[in-house]
Amino acid sequence: MQPKRNIDINDWADLRVFLAIVDGQTLLNSAANLGMSQPTVGRRLAAFEARLGLPLFVRTGRRMALTDGGQAILEGARSMEREMNAIRRTLDGQSQGFYGGVTISAMEGTGSQWLIPVLASLKEKYPDIQVELNIESRQVDLLGREADLALRFGRPLQLDLIARKLTDIEFGVYASKGYLRGLDAIETMEDLQRVEWVRGQFGSDRRDVVTDYILRSNPQGFGLGDYAIAMTTNSPTAQLAAVQAGIGAGVLSHRWAGGDGELVNVLPGLVMAHYELWLVTHEGLRHSARIKAVADHIAEAALRDRGLFAPQQAPMD
Repeated sequence: MQPKRNIDINDWADLRVFLAIVDGQTLLNSAANLGMSQPTVGRRLAAFEARLGLPLFVRTGRRMALTDGGQAILEGARSMEREMNAIRRTLDGQSQGFYGGVTISAMEGTGSQWLIPVLASLKEKYPDIQVELNIESRQVDLLGREADLALRFGRPLQLDLIARKLTDIEFGVYASKGYLRGLDAIETMEDLQRVEWVRGQFGSDRRDVVTDYILRSNPQGFGLGDYAIAMTTNSPTAQLAAVQAGIGAGVLSHRWAGGDGELVNVLPGLVMAHYELWLVTHEGLRHSARIKAVADHIAEAALRDRGLFAPQQAPMD
């Protein structure tokens, strides 16, 4: 029988590094997520493995794969992570000062364009609040404190999250004046059969708004066989730039495209897509003064700009 080993887990920081490597899959990604250098993460892992007396990862190229030993402690480490996040939420939830950091997750377009001037006015009002804005297409784990606030299309289903509807967002068909000069006038849905599309496929499911519209079998719709693609991109910013450059027409939000004097809303009465924009946070943070201040400021700006987001929607109560 082998002697029982003394397992030395020094503190939570060891497991935090371990979980960051599990999630990041490479030392480089893990270091970026932890705010450390890659050599530091490597040394921390080596020291942790030495104290435990067993390897936690095996390197396969640049990727870090869990060993049986690493897999054995993973669930326990996740449990500790949840407890630490709960403590952090409790402490943050009791904060009554208008200072400190607030992390916001938002999608490209809404986050990278509309939200920036909103944050500029927030800085004037609350100069001691530091915002970290992460632009990403995925839905972050608010329960795991990947962000304090998130702007999302659609209401979340998790029970521990608090969600506030900000506004409706409508999308129309836009094209540049130069592109339209090469076409006969577009006056009906059938005329869109002559358009080449700059197709946007966004998010983890790479949803295509035009195909979504066609598949809803709108009586005024056109067939899949008439759907000509000039270009496809997974970036809303690139889609807007391509439409501005005259590559084709695109389904763009009214708020983003409507203010561009060189773009034309081809069929002003047509709503190609409609979404709801929600502001989401964790239930445990509802009493944090700084997070509530940021959330309220964003909500007030969305209420002010709701006519830009959804010009055909009746004003909200």
